[in-house]
Amino acid sequence: MIVLCTYSLQASRAVDLLDVARAHQCTITRRNGNWAFLETPDLTQARREIKKLSDALDIMLKPFPGHELLTPRERATLAQIVRGASSKEAARALGIGPRTVEFHRENIMRKLSAKNTIDLVQCMLCESFKSRRRLEAEILLLRHRRN
Repeated sequence: MIVLCTYSLQASRAVDLLDVARAHQCTITRRNGNWAFLETPDLTQARREIKKLSDALDIMLKPFPGHELLTPRERATLAQIVRGASSKEAARALGIGPRTVEFHRENIMRKLSAKNTIDLVQCMLCESFKSRRRLEAEILLLRHRRN
């Protein structure tokens, strides 16, 4: 953000500077003896980011069948996968490399006996992964009997 003033900031009163800061929705501070304007983050964007983090945390903390088999880092990776993040996005969010995300994904799928990402999501969302599979099999059997 650039603030243009027609008067010297050094000679300005603090009240004048605060008026400028309020008008432009920014924060003002002193750095190394000089006035500095800091942008105030967009409140809606900040709320969205907090919601994303909150949702990811809920996923990480919510127990599901097999959660005890996963390390905390694998659970964090799984939360990113379930959220729909690509390997690069998950890597950025977790502060690790994309290849490490792939490594965690392989371990998670092996530990939870999942064949694909859809299985991982179902595992997280269902009370019991195996009972969900059993239910799907029963539905297929009922459909077959009707025909």
